Amino acid sequence: MKIYNTLIIGSGYSSIGYATASPETVICEEHQVCDTGFCLPLRSFRYNTYTPKTEEGSQLLDLFNSLSLFGTNEQNTNGFEFAMCKYIAKKQLEVLLKCRVVRIVRQPDLIYDVTVHTNEGLTHLFAKKVLDMSNTSDERFYTVLFVCDDIEKVKDKLLSAYCGSQIESAFYAGRYALHIPAHDTDENRIKLEIYEKWCSLGIDAKILYMSPVFYGAENADKLCDCNYDNPIEAFEAGYFYAKENDK
Repeated sequence: MKIYNTLIIGSGYSSIGYATASPETVICEEHQVCDTGFCLPLRSFRYNTYTPKTEEGSQLLDLFNSLSLFGTNEQNTNGFEFAMCKYIAKKQLEVLLKCRVVRIVRQPDLIYDVTVHTNEGLTHLFAKKVLDMSNTSDERFYTVLFVCDDIEKVKDKLLSAYCGSQIESAFYAGRYALHIPAHDTDENRIKLEIYEKWCSLGIDAKILYMSPVFYGAENADKLCDCNYDNPIEAFEAGYFYAKENDK
């Protein structure tokens, strides 16, 4: 029976940083892609300068630069998923995709017995520590990535339709991200509501992608990518957190 040092629920740059510093770590990700911190929610296109403090962080930055993911004051969040996968493969980190945690039981010997569901069915993973990064917030927010030829024609309509929303430019010209609060809990109903509202308002824009924004559990706040605007900074936060935890 293999016993991991740490099992992390949910992937992101901070959890990948943790796994890099602590090799006996397994990451369970419910989605079919790794980067839930920046790629899936398309959370921040703005690039905030950050200087890596570790060799591993510098290697990751070099990978980003080799893929041209940074521009003037902007970062291409669409490319982060590919960068993450390349890094995971290079470092041979253990990440289980489309893996849903069903139950967590702490055994008398203080080892966690984690039941997970994968494409192969139910199985058990065992770990000394469990860090939960799954979405636990009651507040829900969505990011809508869209293409628009004339943003000034639709900007006021969009901001008026969604109280508390904001629009920012995406990495590519003519693409924008609209961040809106969501009052439903069903992702499919939310997406349908967005499509129907835009049609009723006569908004001349093409929706490319919609995704919920993720917030981690309080006990894993140092592994929550939403606390950082730069993925390298998030990565190193997880890296240093692992070093502290493994002492």
